[in-house]
This record gives sequence, structure tokens and C-alpha cells, in this order.
Amino acid sequence: MVAMMFALETINKDQTVLPGIRLGAQILDTCSFETHALEQSLEFIKTVMSTSDGLFCSDGSKASYQRQPVTAVVGAASSQVSVMVASMLQLFKIPMLSYSATGAALSEKPQFDYFSRVVPPDNLQAKAMAHLVAQLNWTYVHAVADTGSYGERGMDSFRAAATENGICIDGDIHKIGRNWNDTNFTDLINRMRRTNKARGVVMFVDEDNLKLFLKNLKRMITDGKHPELKGYFWFVASDSWGVKHAVIKSYEEIVAGAVTVAPKMRVVPGFDEYFANLKPENTFLTEHWNASNCSDRINLNFGQCFNSTNYTFKQEAYVPMVVDAVNVMARALHKYIIDCKEAERQSQKVDHCHADKLSFDGKELQLYYRNKTILPNQPPLIDANGDGIAQYSISQVDKKGRYTTVGHWLAGNDLNIDLEKIRDGIRAIDGSLDIPVSVCSTPCSRGYYRAYQDQTCCWTCIPCDVNISIIINDTSCERCPLGQIPNENLDKCIDIIPTHLVWTSAWAFGPAIFAACGLIATAFVTSVFVRYNNTPVVMASGRELCYCMLFGIALCYSVTFFLVSKPSALMCTSQRIFIGLAMSAVYSAILVKTNRLARVFKANSPVRPKCISPPAQIAICSVIVTLQIVVIIVFLFVDPPTTDITYPTPTVAVLSCKNATMHLFVSLGYNLFLILLCTIYAVKTRKIPENFNETRLIGFTMYSTSILWTAFAPIYFVTQNSFEVQITSLCSCISMGGTVALACFFAPKVYIVLFQPYKNVRTRHSAVGKLVNQQMRFIRSVFMNDCILAKKLPPIFTVV
Repeated sequence: MVAMMFALETINKDQTVLPGIRLGAQILDTCSFETHALEQSLEFIKTVMSTSDGLFCSDGSKASYQRQPVTAVVGAASSQVSVMVASMLQLFKIPMLSYSATGAALSEKPQFDYFSRVVPPDNLQAKAMAHLVAQLNWTYVHAVADTGSYGERGMDSFRAAATENGICIDGDIHKIGRNWNDTNFTDLINRMRRTNKARGVVMFVDEDNLKLFLKNLKRMITDGKHPELKGYFWFVASDSWGVKHAVIKSYEEIVAGAVTVAPKMRVVPGFDEYFANLKPENTFLTEHWNASNCSDRINLNFGQCFNSTNYTFKQEAYVPMVVDAVNVMARALHKYIIDCKEAERQSQKVDHCHADKLSFDGKELQLYYRNKTILPNQPPLIDANGDGIAQYSISQVDKKGRYTTVGHWLAGNDLNIDLEKIRDGIRAIDGSLDIPVSVCSTPCSRGYYRAYQDQTCCWTCIPCDVNISIIINDTSCERCPLGQIPNENLDKCIDIIPTHLVWTSAWAFGPAIFAACGLIATAFVTSVFVRYNNTPVVMASGRELCYCMLFGIALCYSVTFFLVSKPSALMCTSQRIFIGLAMSAVYSAILVKTNRLARVFKANSPVRPKCISPPAQIAICSVIVTLQIVVIIVFLFVDPPTTDITYPTPTVAVLSCKNATMHLFVSLGYNLFLILLCTIYAVKTRKIPENFNETRLIGFTMYSTSILWTAFAPIYFVTQNSFEVQITSLCSCISMGGTVALACFFAPKVYIVLFQPYKNVRTRHSAVGKLVNQQMRFIRSVFMNDCILAKKLPPIFTVV
């Protein structure tokens, strides 16, 4: 009100604006209430449309009234009141120019065709607020709004802008009714706190309800029942809060850190001095005089009162807007009159100009302040639709209730704010060092994807198997095809690099060392047999078959080097050939040996066994080995050896020989059959006379071999997912098979040859001599049985 009086006096003193015309004002209080504003508007309309008839003073006497020309209405402050008043004034074509009504509904033309304002509409303010919340990285906030045009339409605009920026509102918009009491506000605050997620509060609430909200929040904190509410909410408020000190008076600690949005503020030069010189000359100023405790002191004006009370005077936030509104209207009238008189002079028609009458054409008057430059070198204050140009200041409140400008926002441009300063202001509430965030769900960790709930801002983090799956977006993960794994960023599947045993690996190095030692031992035994080839022990062992066994044992050790080498067509061919050949060479020789002993010592056999001579035994052994070779060659042609990539696990690719397991069983199947026969013969020859202790050595060899291969089978099948264990176990089993034969069969013979040479002679009392005598008794028994049957020889004869 004082700002309007100041603007009117300034214009009336300016001879360049409306010279010879004095502007006045009729000031009415709407009390920010729609029904009361309508009542005042009706009285106002009556004064415009009639003379003093019907107007009476407070004592009942008839008023003395001179009708004054009313050109336009400046106001109202509230959007809800402006909607009501503008609807009524439009009926009488009276222009209305508001200095703070920002409701978006007032931009709808022609419903409010005679309404204009020097402040931008709330839809732009709401957009600025949404950009501010997004800059703070808040994605989940409370929304509190008044019922009515200002709050509801403003919050609708905010929600639309918030959706575009990925911001969600916690539950429904909290709407504050006009007649709410303390209980209603307490329930509202409790509901907001109960969600325990959103801490940011966006407010489109008028000044009166703001005070009631903060009053109840402070009460709930100070009464000790809800201490957790202290510093819990972070406010982002609209221009109804703006930078007004009256709103937050006595609630400074409650609202510390709050960020407010208001049309760009400035200080009107000369207004502070004007206000300081005022006296309580009308009802409004008298109320303020008394509220400032000036009546108890001897003061001539407000300036002296403020000095005596140490009160620091600050302009209200909307003082510049009120001054702008009055200036815009006055200069529009000035231009209107000039143009009107010029048109009258040119047309020579007095009726053409309305300036000589008691009223102006409201429709035409609007054309002089909409989208027009009022002052030189200054942009228009009102656009063609009657809305103010959007220029907003972003301010923040500290604990002492002081507002600090922290940014600006111009319609069509990005928000320009000091983000760290705002965060520091919020953190100062409780001294926290964390970045203030108001979110429903925190970002998922690496390897998780989002399962959204009711809103896009709320989700549950679901783990994804990052070993085999990629996260194609925030909401799902996809398993990679067989042979591929995720990359480091988990956004693309890449081929698995095939692996194989390398010589530096313990899985390959260990078996290779063991095989090398075995080859050295085999070479040593072979050299001993060659050196002592004609000694009784070597001769009695069956030299030819022993050399065949040593050849097979050497191959058993050599197979290890083929198995641990990098798979290739050559290596795969070698594996197929030598695995079967090595084992068949060993066990075919043992089979021939045990078979010969079993046939020679067959009970009550009158016929001399056939094919027990060394050449015959070599021939039989060769036939057995040849069968194995034939099987191998057939499979080499049926299924040519080549490499293949297998996947024992989804994350491992192994370069191996194609169908290695099948061909292994083909070779092992035949050799296991040989091992079975050898074991059976070893059991059958276990009771051969003591001097034929070679049968015991064969028995130990075959029993150990059977146990070895029985243990190998489960190990190989159980470790299907570990190619290292499979290859190492196969190498070990084959090498151990050769070692068993080397240790159990050849070691005793080598020991006698090298360390007990006195036994390696053919005498009657030596072991070899006993062996010869045993063989001679066997021959005697055979011939005696022949004589008894033929009845040609005496039943008893002596062999010396």
C-alpha cells in the first residue's frame, strides 16, 4: 500500500508524465480471502457505476461523495483473489494489473482478457523450481500446495516440469485447506515424516498457511515429542514465500537452508526514506505503528521509531513490482491521452477522444502497456498475453533469517546457481558433511539392475550374474550366448579367449617332470636288461616280452607330453595313437606272460602247451597290439582329429581335441579288457610253485593297476568342469600305470642283477638253479604220465 502511495506521489511530481493530471487511489483490503474480496469489489463497482446514493458513513449519515474517474485496478496480491476480482471487472471492461498474482489460470484468455500482471505466471516459476530440484539431484520430494487456483495450478505445472526432469512426488500432493487448524497441520507433518524417504519439500502455499505450517512444525519440535523433525525437511518454496521476512519471523532455525524462488528482486531508490518520513495517518499505518511499539515513545515518524528500537528496515519483496505496476499504468495513460488528442486534432472530432470523459476504453488502454517498452532502452515488462517477463532470483535462508542470492533463472535459459553454496547452506543445519539428497532409492551397485515399483524414482536392486550376463539397461540384464562373457562395463558380450594348459602351469609342469623321471627310469631298466641280457634272471623273465613292456612303459610316460601340449591336429593325432598303443604294448605282454604260465602249469594236462616259445609269444603280443592299432586307424579316418572349443563352464572356453573323451574311451575300452584278462590270469597263477615268483610280481602289478584305473574313472567324470584336473589326472593315471609295472615287475629283477649278483647264476642251490630243477621236475612229470598212459616205459625213472 505504501509502495503504491510512493509511486503515485512520484508520478504526480514528474511533469513529464501526465502533466496537469493528478493520479489518486482508492485502496481496499482483500484480506487474502476470496469472499471478502468479492464484497469489496462490489462496493468498488458501486462507487464506479453510481453517485453517492446508497453510501453512508459509520454514524448513519449520508456520505458526501464526488464521483472520481477510475481508470484501472492495481492488484490483487493473491492469485485466488485476482481470479475472482478479474472475473467481475471484466464484465465492466475495467483493466486489472496485478503486481504479484502468479496463478497460471490467469493467463487463459479470453476468460481473463482484461487481466495483466508485471510478474510471470506460475507455470514458469514451477519450471524454475523443477530445474532447481533437478540440479540438487533430488528425485523424490514432498509437494505441499494450497487448495485453489494458485496452489493447485502451480503444483500441476511443477509436477509436469518435474516429470520431464525425472523427479517424482512422494505419494499425492498434500493440499492445505483454507480453514485448517493445528490438528490438520500436525497430521500433515506426521504423514510427510512417516515415509522416511523424501526430505525435500516443494511448497506452493500462500503466506498465511506458510506461517501456520511453520508454527506447527516448530511446536512439534520444541515440545520434545518429535525432536527428529529438527532439520529434517529441506524447503524449496515459491514466490509466496520469496524473500519475505514476515513469513519466517521467529522460525529462522526451522527454515534454515530453505531455497526460495521469486521474481527478480531489486531495491527501489528513495522508498526507504519515503517510508521513514511517514506518520500514522491512516488505518493501515496506524496498525503498523502500534505493532512496531512506536506508540509508547515520543516519535514523529517511522524513521525515528525504527532508530529508537534498533529495527533495520528492509523493503518488502514486492515493493518494486507495485511501483512497476503503477508506473506502467501511468505511462500507458500518458501515451493513451497523447495519441487520443493527436487523433482528435487530425480528425477534428471531439467525440473521438475518451480522455475528455470520466473513463477510458479498457480494451484500448491495455494495448499501451502489453508488449510495450515503458522506459527508454528497457525491455517490455509485460508480454502480449498480459504476463510478466520471467526473470527469477534464487535465494537461500540462513539461521539468522537472512536471504542470500544463490542463482538466477530466465525463461528459455538454463538455471544458473551456485550449487555448492546451496548444499553448504543445507548442510549447515546439522553440520553434516554428506551431500543433501532426497531420493526414494539410491543407485544400484555395479552388477545390479532396477526393478521399478509404483514410480520411476523407486526401485529395488536385483543382482545380476555379472560373470555371464550384461546389463542392457537399468531395468534388466541379459545372459550372454555360450562362448561369450560380459566386458568390463557390463554392456556388451565379447568372445571368450580359449585357454589350454601351458608348460609354466603347475597342472602341466608337475606331470611333465614325473613323466621325465619315468622315462629316465625306463631307460635305466632297459640298459640294465641289455647289459645283462644273457644272465639267468633276464633270460628267465622272458627277455622279448620284457622289452615289449619297457617300450610300452616308455610310451606311457611320453603320452604326458602330448596331453599337456597346446592342442593341434598333430597333437590330437598323437594322443589318439600313443594312448592306446602304450597301454596295449604293456598289458598285451603281461597277458601273454600270464597266459603262458597258466597253460604251462595247468593241472593234470598231459599235452605240452603250444606257442610258448619266445617267437610265438612275440607274435601273439604283436597281434594283440595290432588290433589296437587297427581300431585307432579306423577312427582316424572315420573322425579325423582336429581341435574344438569346449565350454566346461559358461565363463571358460577350452581349446581341446574334438571328441577327445569318446576316443579316449575307445582306447581305454580295449585296454581295460586286457587289464581285466591279465588280472584274471594273475589270480589263476597265484598258486604256481614258489620259485616261479614272477607270477607274484605280475599279480602285484595287475592288482595295483586295477585299483589305479578304478580310482581314475570317478575323478575324471566328477571333474568335467575342470579341464586342468581332467588332463592332469589322465596323465598321472597313465604314467602311474607305467610306474606300477616298472616298480612291481622290473624293480626286483634289477635289484637282483645289480645288488645280488650271486643269485644271478645257474647252480643247483641258487634261485636260478632251483628254478631249473623245478622246470626239469615238470618235464619228468609230463613224460612219466605219457609212459603210464602208453604202457611202454617203466612207471618210475630217475633224471640226474
